[in-house]
Amino acid sequence: MSEERKVPGRQARRRRSALGALSGVLAGYASLAVAELVSAAVRPEAGPVVAVGGAAIDRTPAPVKDWAIRTFGTQDKLVLQLGILLVLVLIALALGVFATRHRRVGAAGVSLFGVVGAFAATERPDSTGFVDALPSLVGAVAGAGLLYVLAGAVRGAPEPSAVAGQEPVNAEVGTEPVNAEAGAARTPAPRTAVHLPVTAATARGTARPEGGRNPAERQQTHDAQQTHDAQQTDRAEQADEPERTEQTEQTEQTERTERTDENAQAQEDTRPDGEQLPNQRLNQGLTQRPNQGLNQPPNQPLNQRLSRRLNRWPGGSPRRRFLTLAAGSAVAATAAGALGRSLNGSRGAGAIASRARIVLPAPVSHAPPVPRAARLAVKGISPFLTPGKDLYRVDTALVVPKIDAGQWRLRIHGKGVTRPVTLSFDDLLRRDLIERHITLTCVSNEVGGPYTGNIRWLGVRLADLLAECGVRPPSKGGPADQLVARSVDGMTLGSPVEDVMDGRDALLALGMNGEPLTFDHGFPVRMVVPGLYGYVSACKWLQELELTTFEDFDPYWVRRDWARRAPIKTASRIDTPKPLARLEPGPVTIAGVAWAQRRGIERVEVRIDDGPWQDARLAAEDTRDTWRQWSLSWQAVPGNHSLTVRATDGTGQVQTSRRAKTVPDGASGHHSVVITVD
Repeated sequence: MSEERKVPGRQARRRRSALGALSGVLAGYASLAVAELVSAAVRPEAGPVVAVGGAAIDRTPAPVKDWAIRTFGTQDKLVLQLGILLVLVLIALALGVFATRHRRVGAAGVSLFGVVGAFAATERPDSTGFVDALPSLVGAVAGAGLLYVLAGAVRGAPEPSAVAGQEPVNAEVGTEPVNAEAGAARTPAPRTAVHLPVTAATARGTARPEGGRNPAERQQTHDAQQTHDAQQTDRAEQADEPERTEQTEQTEQTERTERTDENAQAQEDTRPDGEQLPNQRLNQGLTQRPNQGLNQPPNQPLNQRLSRRLNRWPGGSPRRRFLTLAAGSAVAATAAGALGRSLNGSRGAGAIASRARIVLPAPVSHAPPVPRAARLAVKGISPFLTPGKDLYRVDTALVVPKIDAGQWRLRIHGKGVTRPVTLSFDDLLRRDLIERHITLTCVSNEVGGPYTGNIRWLGVRLADLLAECGVRPPSKGGPADQLVARSVDGMTLGSPVEDVMDGRDALLALGMNGEPLTFDHGFPVRMVVPGLYGYVSACKWLQELELTTFEDFDPYWVRRDWARRAPIKTASRIDTPKPLARLEPGPVTIAGVAWAQRRGIERVEVRIDDGPWQDARLAAEDTRDTWRQWSLSWQAVPGNHSLTVRATDGTGQVQTSRRAKTVPDGASGHHSVVITVD
């Protein structure tokens, strides 16, 4: 087979594969859009992307999570969702191409992913049962059905002719494909006589003779022309195909017989006076002059020209039907997805309104005034109080819970609880509230990292609330040594009961920096326990407190190889100059913050290159639960320099230089930056 014959076939396969890939993507898009719409009737967390993303987070090893947080920061969840969508797109492309040959298998593949999403939704810690599987299942059915239909339309689309530049042949008009190369002799396909119905209008009257010839003369001319055409065809076929098979000869004989029958039919359709009926003249015209009025090459078979004319009619082309179906599906899916997002957004309207109505009461115990000397006027240093919008966010929630404060409830129960209680938000507002400055730190914070911040918290003292429920710490004979906090999204954190009730300002926080909590940071209520990393103490979107033991229950992060008890390590950070900064020679201020909650900071030292440790100037201390600012003036000289900092806490313990990763109980080591002085 020549190269000219092979190329159109490959192009046809590529075109079909491209349309199949498009079908797969449209099916996947429709599946997610329908699932989004159904999730509005269930709950946003039941959507397939959220459910699968949550399952992926739950099953990701701690080192990988730590790498994701370190690499992408607070955008790690967005990156995860984009990654899930990218994988789904690739799978949809493959299923679409595969479905062009095996429609049922391709549709079954889409259904399988719906089952995976349903399983992930029902296995989440916050699952409400089988109803959470509905978005994934309904979306999968919609996607599978659409792929089945689109793949069928792709398979029915016309294939390009093997002759370069030839128009595709509609499968609805029976014909043999033209297989000869351009310019070579062709085996003509049987001519198709289009017999139009004889209507009253066409039968009325008698056609007038053309060119002075009577009907008999025109019939003789027509017969002679057909005989001449048959002879020319026979000679061309003999020259091009000297070796004929018996089947070929029989086919040609059949064609000649059909032409003879057509002539006989023409004579029968002639009026007694020799005049032809109008529709018979049209049939002969199409047969004798096939190229007139169709703008086609003389060598193109009649049935292919008729096929192209039919394909111009609405709905006549399989390709047009496919494009119409694909466009309609895309529009419908977009509408469904937009409606779902709108409905899901309206579900949080009540929560937003409830937060807007909250008026925080004045605390019975205000935070001590911050000493003026606790704030250093150094450009680039972290502010003493962190704005709420700048406080880090590290959690596993792909969808931030939006909870109506009026419907929120907190249940306290478990071992040693003699008076279980369920509290509303208004119940907490009516209690005595205290205000404290507390530095919050995430265990995923690397040496010198950004996941720490100092906030003015407002809330209920947790130790008092537990005592009212009959809880005693282990040191006083209590049976429970672990306080398990559960979030509305199913997260579980475990705090030592002894630490919560040892006199520190452990809070059920309702406000931050003078305002109600934001949704990102746990509205309506969260926990804050000074001196403990957030993963064992700072549960957001709190809904349950259970008293138990470390032996009986492992919280979420402990099951993933993090430590059960996690006191915050002494740490310090250089805020300015920034890493890789280029400075001018002369006076330079090196500054930053240091923290050791529950112990306080007594000293900060800085080393330039391999020189001696120099004491930095410490800002005044607010409390031992907050960080302290520090600074050092340095006369910079040209060259590349390394700046290193270390702190000493209130117990006299110097910050270790031993480098440790964040897993299992927090990072350690000295923070250094490299700069260039020009």
